[in-house]
Amino acid sequence: MTPYYHLPHGQRRIQQLVAQFNADEQLWRSLEAKRRRRRKVHPRMLAKLRCQLDLVEFASSRPLQDCVGQFSQT
Repeated sequence: MTPYYHLPHGQRRIQQLVAQFNADEQLWRSLEAKRRRRRKVHPRMLAKLRCQLDLVEFASSRPLQDCVGQFSQT
């Protein structure tokens, strides 16, 4: 993960969250072809099940998040 040393200390965490959001959005858009194909192959699938499958596919393709906490210097 980029530490964003060029930013003031208060903006670094916000920029990390923005970068993570943008990466997730790019991944979601890259999986759009699979979602369309699933809807075309299984047109009678329930909307709730389609949504669940989309979210499971998205979660499985995301990289694992680091479980180390953030420390603030005060």
